[in-house]
Amino acid sequence: MSRYDFCHTIHDEKLGIGVVYDLECEVELSVELDAGVPMVSVDAVYVDGKNLFHGSTLTKSIAAEIANAAENDEALQALAVADEGFTYRGLGGNDPDGRFVRAL
Repeated sequence: MSRYDFCHTIHDEKLGIGVVYDLECEVELSVELDAGVPMVSVDAVYVDGKNLFHGSTLTKSIAAEIANAAENDEALQALAVADEGFTYRGLGGNDPDGRFVRAL
């Protein structure tokens, strides 16, 4: 598990506006192989050193919104996968023998 800086704007879809702009935080990510594909999950969201998942209903909701955004951020996913030592071995995406391996 590693922590990464992350910035996210929380939008209200119904109103079509941003409610909280550029919320700076740290997300703690873990990477596990699922059927040979690395899956990134958010374990914690920190603001000022506090895990938002341990707060009130409002902060848990904010943490869930940030976690969803972080899990869908392709650049952040690629960084976490590389930092955890996973590399793809194969001749390309269509290689039936291609797989991700963890370099120790």
